[in-house]
Amino acid sequence: MVRGISTAITVRRAAAIAIAGAAATALSACGASLGSQTEVKQSAIAGVNIDEGDISLRDLQVEFQSADGYAAGDDAALRLWIGNEGSEEISLESIETDAGTITFVDPVAEAEEAMEDARETADETPAGDATTGESTEEPSADDATGEPAEADELTGEEEYAPIVIASAEYARLDQGVTSGTYFLIENLQEELVSGDTIDVVFHFSDGTEIPASLPVGQALEPDEREYYEPEEAAEGH
Repeated sequence: MVRGISTAITVRRAAAIAIAGAAATALSACGASLGSQTEVKQSAIAGVNIDEGDISLRDLQVEFQSADGYAAGDDAALRLWIGNEGSEEISLESIETDAGTITFVDPVAEAEEAMEDARETADETPAGDATTGESTEEPSADDATGEPAEADELTGEEEYAPIVIASAEYARLDQGVTSGTYFLIENLQEELVSGDTIDVVFHFSDGTEIPASLPVGQALEPDEREYYEPEEAAEGH
């Protein structure tokens, strides 16, 4: 089992919003096969498919960024589909990896919070006397003693509720979907290029643990090629 530095999923300054109800037909095309043992399938594309009991994982991969891959210290998005073929709901509680720190990104919630922060800033009344420029605000206890103020406990990151997948439903976590939520590996410990994989373990609420090796994705469109065209010979030569 991979034991990593991140045993709890975190979300950057936002509450989690699970995207559920993706079309079952889209996943059935991947050839789901349920059984008592874990079944790993490598599809024709980069993503990996895994079946474990009533849980189906589809198109597991690290999002393609460029032909140069990722440098150590970069952030890399993950692509993931989760299907629940059981009669009871399940939850993805955490992802574990040595590759970096797993965070959960919700672009919609982050945008809403940024707008709220902007409104609060605009509504604030400037402190101090406008004519003298001197502040009338009383110093805090920390200012009076010269001791630094205590930092926020979560420093911009907070744990969020596990992603719930209802019976016969699916969750899609994909950066490529407009306003879609997804997982991000922050601060990669090593460079990651095409052909490399990262080892992760998915932990579910029913006690299921699914290890997986996620490959780096492929470019959706091939790079443009340059062709040499010889110059036409001048007349008379």
